Amino acid sequence: MLNTLRIQNMALIPAVEINFGASFNVLTGETGAGKSIIIGSLNFIFGDKLSVNAIRHGADFARVTAVFDDTIIVRTLHANGKSEIRVNDEPMTLKGLREVASNLIDIHGQHDTEKLLDAKNHLHILDAFAQIDLTAYQAAYQELQALRSELATFGDNPEERARLLDLYQYQINEIERANLSVDEEDVLNQRALVLRNAEKLAEGLQQAVNNLTDADGSLGLTQKRLGGVQQYDQKLQVLSERLGVAGGEIGDILIDLRDYLDGMDFSADALESVFDRLDEIKNLKRKYGATIADILAFWEKTQAEYTRLLEAGDTIQKLQAQINAQTTIVEKLAADITAARQAAARDLSVQLITQLKDLGMEQTQFEVQFSAVAPKANGADAVEFLFSANVGQPVRPLAQIISGGEMSRLMLAVKTVANPAPQKTLVFDEIDTGISGKMGVALAAKLGALSKKSQIIVVTHLAPVAAMADTHFLIQKNVNAEQTVTNVYPLDASAREHEIARIIGGGETALAHARALLTH
Repeated sequence: MLNTLRIQNMALIPAVEINFGASFNVLTGETGAGKSIIIGSLNFIFGDKLSVNAIRHGADFARVTAVFDDTIIVRTLHANGKSEIRVNDEPMTLKGLREVASNLIDIHGQHDTEKLLDAKNHLHILDAFAQIDLTAYQAAYQELQALRSELATFGDNPEERARLLDLYQYQINEIERANLSVDEEDVLNQRALVLRNAEKLAEGLQQAVNNLTDADGSLGLTQKRLGGVQQYDQKLQVLSERLGVAGGEIGDILIDLRDYLDGMDFSADALESVFDRLDEIKNLKRKYGATIADILAFWEKTQAEYTRLLEAGDTIQKLQAQINAQTTIVEKLAADITAARQAAARDLSVQLITQLKDLGMEQTQFEVQFSAVAPKANGADAVEFLFSANVGQPVRPLAQIISGGEMSRLMLAVKTVANPAPQKTLVFDEIDTGISGKMGVALAAKLGALSKKSQIIVVTHLAPVAAMADTHFLIQKNVNAEQTVTNVYPLDASAREHEIARIIGGGETALAHARALLTH
């Protein structure tokens, strides 16, 4: 049960606290007073998105708090667009919030009308009415899907497996022919760099050889002259020895440089060969992986998959036998569910027609149309609600035939007979669309009966509905200090009389009518 709703800085509402009653709660007010703000706040705290434009002018945030018997939900929207959700003072994701909310409250408005018009939602409504337990079927169906998925890894049929084997063999051969090594690409890129700059490289190396040759001769002459004077000072002997070492190193470097020069291959063919190999590697990377290591890993995986498929005969036969057996189980469970649904559909039609007659739709026809489909997660049925409100008019899909007023009454009838969770709070907005006069009285009676099982909150413009409620709130817009403010007030008996009289049209006659409604 929703005990308290607190709204802060939402549109025209600076701060409001609404303490709901346990059964039938009604909110009324003049057009534009702010009823949509209340519904918008409820939708926001239970998972809908909210624009920052909904934050009250001058405020930094909007916050809605809902207090249930065992659950407190707080959702805050900041002016920078960031949102916070807390459930029992613990942070919560939006997905988590919606899961929690789905067990606490149902908000029925224009969106729910659209859902009822959409045939894809009709099976869920029927299952809720029939209290269909899909647990065993879904477990069997999931097992069947797992077996099919495993078989699919071997190809859907022998032709597909042969095609996969040919593909894998081609991929394996292509990679093997390339004879790749992990570091080959780096080596080739370095080789290409050398070949592209061969002329500069050769020129620079030759100059280096010439300079070192001159330096080697100069160094030898220096060492010879130093040897002629080192006898006069032992320190000079050390320097002479160092020069000897340096000379030997220069000589070795010269030999290596000359060998490098002699071995250089500066031909265009050599460069083209390097580029061809790099292109080959690039093509393989495009097919099999971002790096050579990835390509080799792909080869290993494909080789293993090829072997698995090649040796899969016994496994495939076993899987096919399991699939056939599991399909029989799934089809049997689906047939049982179909039978239960069809029986429930007849009962649902009878109950809905009865409910709609009470709401003034005496000639209503309602049927549930079944179509067989391949087994899926929720069974082997597709259903659609068919409807007619007039004698001589054949039943047709809801979206093709039903009016707004008829739709409001049908939605209430559905909620009355197919409400599997009476512990939930039910919120109705626009439930009285297209309804007036004695139909309003009938609607009020139905809502009153529904409130005996569930807490309901109704936003209405009908006097009979307002008079039927146990707890009545007035939504009122006022101008204070040049600011427009929406407030919500609980009404006592006298205030209720005057508010219901206003809904009727005002004046003494309306006030008398209001008192009469409230005494029933």
